[in-house]
Amino acid sequence: MSKSLDKLQKELKAIQGELQDLERFRDTKTLRKFKRILHGDLSTTKEKIKKITETQEERKERRKQRLETANKNRSSKNKRVWNYVKSIKENYHPDLTLREIRSQLKRHRQGLETEVSDVAWRNPSP
Repeated sequence: MSKSLDKLQKELKAIQGELQDLERFRDTKTLRKFKRILHGDLSTTKEKIKKITETQEERKERRKQRLETANKNRSSKNKRVWNYVKSIKENYHPDLTLREIRSQLKRHRQGLETEVSDVAWRNPSP
């Protein structure tokens, strides 16, 4: 594992050296593009080094953080959809159940015909 770490650190130093050498040239479009590519390579190399040197606890913590973020995003999306469906029920179709409106929403997203009018889908609050 130390061989790959040494190799990555040499690559990191080489990229940083190239970026310093490019400072001597005048600023052009191609130079900026090349610098952007080198900065991308630099961040990729740093991430690889970070992954190699990471401990087991840090990996677990990073995974836990990623799952928490995914759950928050999923929750907020479901809340938005739920509020959308409830407003359609309140304003346009109080006779339909929420489950029926949700299934109609799925059909609408697939581009199929639904009982709910297009006006209600575009603006659920009249």
